[in-house]
Amino acid sequence: MSKIIKFLGLSALMLSSCSKQLNITPKDQVDATTVFTNANDLEQGVLGAYASWKEEYLVRIASVTSDECRIGTQNSGVSLTDAGQNLFRWAFTATTSEIGQPWANGYTVINNVNLILDAIDGVPVANSSDSLRKQQLKGELLAIRAFQHFDLYRVYAYSGVYDPNAYAIPYVTSTNIYSQPSRPTVAAFFTQLKQDMTNAESLIAAAPAVTRMGLTSLYALEARVALYTNDWPTAIDRAGKVINAAPLASTATFPSIWTDAGTQEVIFKLARTNQSPLRPGDLWYNIPYNVYLFAPSKTLMSLYDSTNDIRYHSYFSTDPALTASGQLPDVIVKYAGTAGAQNLNDLKVFRTGEFYLIRAEAYARSGALLSATADLNALRAARITGYQPEIFASVNDFLTALFTERYKELPYEGHRLYDLKRAGMNIVRQPADWPQGASTGTLTPSARYYNIPIPQAEVLANPNINPNNPGW
Repeated sequence: MSKIIKFLGLSALMLSSCSKQLNITPKDQVDATTVFTNANDLEQGVLGAYASWKEEYLVRIASVTSDECRIGTQNSGVSLTDAGQNLFRWAFTATTSEIGQPWANGYTVINNVNLILDAIDGVPVANSSDSLRKQQLKGELLAIRAFQHFDLYRVYAYSGVYDPNAYAIPYVTSTNIYSQPSRPTVAAFFTQLKQDMTNAESLIAAAPAVTRMGLTSLYALEARVALYTNDWPTAIDRAGKVINAAPLASTATFPSIWTDAGTQEVIFKLARTNQSPLRPGDLWYNIPYNVYLFAPSKTLMSLYDSTNDIRYHSYFSTDPALTASGQLPDVIVKYAGTAGAQNLNDLKVFRTGEFYLIRAEAYARSGALLSATADLNALRAARITGYQPEIFASVNDFLTALFTERYKELPYEGHRLYDLKRAGMNIVRQPADWPQGASTGTLTPSARYYNIPIPQAEVLANPNINPNNPGW
């Protein structure tokens, strides 16, 4: 492949000079000379791939660049690095660290996975149990590889709207660090991605834990991919499998999802510990400086019934005392952690609520408005006490309501920017959410900052990666 792995082999690559990083072996990367002698060795290698997966980078771009946040009054950039100021102000470049981090981390995880896959078939097994275990691990690796490529596509694809002839990002299945791949078409990219998912489905079974990719997690990935590729029958089928396997949380249990006290409707999450270098809550609150980097947008908060919608107080809080210290009073608490463990929660990657919305959208775009409405009403009834079902006059009216519901159900989980882009919609911030000095709150699909560029370090190292994305 290109220098993707050679100089993007560690997540911190974009933070210092490329030449100095080339010879550094990441401590969480699997060495090509590693010898896997049994199933236990393979298990540790797979766990290492999960451990190096930093979905937070993708979440930050999705939330901060869109209309989910207001920038904190003390998030000025002074003494605060990687705090998302330029993302929020639509002033980033191809060298901005937050732009490069998803690319670096994604291809690091992919390389780790490929190194294990290169070795896995030759690893001896002691018994039939180990043989089944090895099969499961191979399935997980293929699912992770597909997932990482799909995430990279969501951030860096040439076109947000699905276009089979547009440029995707390199789909890497080898560990050749000297290759310099070009950008495949979206059609070719998804052919490879879907093949990985199909192969994984033939190998994978129930996950050993909610922090591992199992069959339901794979169905969830397939449903999400189908949504982005306008494959409505597959979206309906796979989302239905997820819904059948993992019922929605009740209003009584929903808040426990965000404190990690419960896992109802959580299909897959990335475990975070005190040793994790990046915690989900770090995106919103800087502990050392006691600075709230971002607050929830006024626009988003205004959409909820703050009394009856269980999501409101699960996602937000208001502390008037913060005003006295010069900060905004509204706080994102979705990943606030607990006393003594601030910002520390497992990162939820798949929840059942998303799949009601995926199936509802797929039904609507297939012309099945009654089925779509039933799914949307079912989700709302699980979140809003006393909810009365709604009836929609047309598919267009329904889709408007559905995108608003995705905005309300999934903030700070890595969706909003990519939802707007796949629908070709403007990013619109109301004046109350504008940064100081801004004169507009709208980005159209033709605007430069509507698109995320391929990181400059990759462009310089790989002449075949061009063209960069529109405006870059």
